[in-house]
Amino acid sequence: MLLLLQGVWMGWLLSFPVALDSDDALNFAHGVMRFSVLEFSPHFPGYPAFIWLARLLNLLVDDPARAVQWASLLGSSLLPPLSALLAVRLWQRPELLAPVWLIAMALPLTPPLALSGLSDGPALAVWLGSLLVLRASSSASSASSPCSSHRLAIAGLLVGLLLALRPSYFVLALLPLWQGWQHKGQRLAFLAPIALVGLACLLFVWQADGWAYFAEGRRFTDGHFHLWGNTAAAHGSRLLSWGQTLHSQLGPLWPLLMGLLLWPLWSKAKPAQLDRSWPLGWLVLLLWTLFGQNPDNPRHLAPIIYLGLILLAGCLPAARSVASWPIKGAMLGALALLGTTLIAPSLPAMVQARLMAEQNCSALVTQWGVRLLRESTTLPVTDGWYGGDARLALTQGACRLSRRPLSAGELPGPYETHWFAPRFRAEPGLWLAIPRKE
Repeated sequence: MLLLLQGVWMGWLLSFPVALDSDDALNFAHGVMRFSVLEFSPHFPGYPAFIWLARLLNLLVDDPARAVQWASLLGSSLLPPLSALLAVRLWQRPELLAPVWLIAMALPLTPPLALSGLSDGPALAVWLGSLLVLRASSSASSASSPCSSHRLAIAGLLVGLLLALRPSYFVLALLPLWQGWQHKGQRLAFLAPIALVGLACLLFVWQADGWAYFAEGRRFTDGHFHLWGNTAAAHGSRLLSWGQTLHSQLGPLWPLLMGLLLWPLWSKAKPAQLDRSWPLGWLVLLLWTLFGQNPDNPRHLAPIIYLGLILLAGCLPAARSVASWPIKGAMLGALALLGTTLIAPSLPAMVQARLMAEQNCSALVTQWGVRLLRESTTLPVTDGWYGGDARLALTQGACRLSRRPLSAGELPGPYETHWFAPRFRAEPGLWLAIPRKE
């Protein structure tokens, strides 16, 4: 039944129109045709494995935009089953399979990951897969049977692919690296595949950009943390924005959920199946997210949400039968949440706003999706980060596209504002301000 529901859910995701709605996704589509980090095809650090996957799919569909969206969708579709299998393996409780599978499928964050055309979903799937393989190896060791070098090699390969799919997920790799390092005498079997994948990625980016790749890396990293990244590391006030993002994605009880996840770190009565590396790894991910990521993008919460779901699953009361009331209640709640997530396939807010702008605007000012809009519309597009250019364009009658409501003082004259609602809670909505015709 779960596999049937999974197939229907994937069919629903595939029914959405192919539409890139961010500059990052457009960069990946360019990278399918020609890889160069210096040309932002894609942006730093290059995401070699995601480009390889998208190029394989492009052989079938011959459409770079469809290839990157399908690559993202196929990877993200593995998140529910992998989350469920890891929860079962971690807690040694087969009855957790169905509720965790359904909850992961019903999370409002999962469909946007699948439709984003980005590498987050595939990288998360590979990460969960590496943890699952390592957990299976640890279980075999605890049962007094020799740990398989084959399993450790597979886990190492998955960790290498994680870093190749999304190098910025190096913080996620700390947990499987720690667990793999505990297998003394077989560390080479675990580390060798990671090194081989890393070498292949280095050669891939080197043949495109050479030494200039490292100079671009310095520039991009500095810009992410100090200029355009909107991180709390550079702007302490962004921590308050993370509170708003957590509230919008997890509800008002998110502090309680975090307390439950961190409780094993200081509680002496911890579950026998759970060593402290799991909640400690989750805490490291939380701190990295809060200080190193942009709260305007809820998808950055994905690692702590999926790992948190797996850890919180152990709080469900143990039961001998799958029909026990806690398990049944969790499944019914997941189905109800899934019902609210399923919507009619539609275009993202960015595409809807672009279509209206093409009909009603002579020019456009925006800070979001500047490159995407410049390549997908004939309208002149001004980057809103350049204040002088933006003010000049607005005084000449340009429309203003923004992720936040615009006050009257930000616009030079009377405007009509149109709201484009997001398809899912984890997607951004957009406001389009159009000058009133006198």
